[in-house]
Amino acid sequence: MRNHIAIATSVLLLCACGAGWASEFADGFETYSAGLGIHGQGGWKGWDNVSSVDGLASNLYAHTDRQSVEIRGSTDLVHEFDLAGGRWVLTAWQYIPSGSSGVTYFILMNTYSDNGPYDWSIQTQYDMTAGTIVPYSGALGEPARIIVDRWVQIKVVIDLDANTFEEYYNDVQIAAGVWDNDAHGTLQAIDLYGNGASSVYYDDIRIDSGATPAPTPSVGFPRPAYDSGWMATPFGSPSQFAVISLKHGLGGNTDDYVVDLQMSVSGIAGPNLTNQGLGTVFSYSYLTTTGIQLAAPFSAVDLVTSLRVRIWVYGSDTSSSPGQAKSE
Repeated sequence: MRNHIAIATSVLLLCACGAGWASEFADGFETYSAGLGIHGQGGWKGWDNVSSVDGLASNLYAHTDRQSVEIRGSTDLVHEFDLAGGRWVLTAWQYIPSGSSGVTYFILMNTYSDNGPYDWSIQTQYDMTAGTIVPYSGALGEPARIIVDRWVQIKVVIDLDANTFEEYYNDVQIAAGVWDNDAHGTLQAIDLYGNGASSVYYDDIRIDSGATPAPTPSVGFPRPAYDSGWMATPFGSPSQFAVISLKHGLGGNTDDYVVDLQMSVSGIAGPNLTNQGLGTVFSYSYLTTTGIQLAAPFSAVDLVTSLRVRIWVYGSDTSSSPGQAKSE
């Protein structure tokens, strides 16, 4: 059994986005037809250029905009690069639905050509049955746990000059070590490999290069503790409502939650209209420490309704009396 792994996305060359830090590659999977394969488009192809192991563009889940790429059990999707030397940061957003099973792989290769030669550097196993993450080079401490029903960032910092890497999941370092035992000094492919497991989704894959990481603003709005990403409602009559139940697992106290619910409408009738309904309302309900329920009109045939919910959690004092505002 061959020991390799695959990835999925599409390509876009972007401009510099900060002093000393430039985007080399980015794909949000918005340019592909939903439900169809992306082999032969945007630089994506099946392993060894075989179309039967294609990944699908999907509008079932999205980190941003409306689409992502679905890595099915039969998928082995590759995108080649020609990067030699320098420092690189590859990021990808991953979504694993609850109830998924099997082992799926996220792979980065220092050497790749159709029909070989091949050489793997990152070959991380996401064991959805056990709920654990197993890096190729071995975990740092206890294996990380998979987060389900939520978009999670995968980040790999690669120094091809120093021949080292650091691997992060949800901003927590899970592995580090030598990038390539043969010291090729190259990054040549990303590979998303389904390995017969349940479907996994990826969005907003990008590679940045620079001497130092992009600077972190000293002041800025905090990132939400939970972000569902944009989710399209099923097609039907807009006079009726679709209900979406989500799990966030934030715990704590819902009194400390700040919830932002957004709705957009897109289609041939015009561009996205954030927080605009189809003549009806949308809402959330059943907010608990583990989940939330959303309601919105069904999508019309020529107009797609999408929802996105974000939740921030703020710590507060416990000394305030009932009815009195809490303070940080």
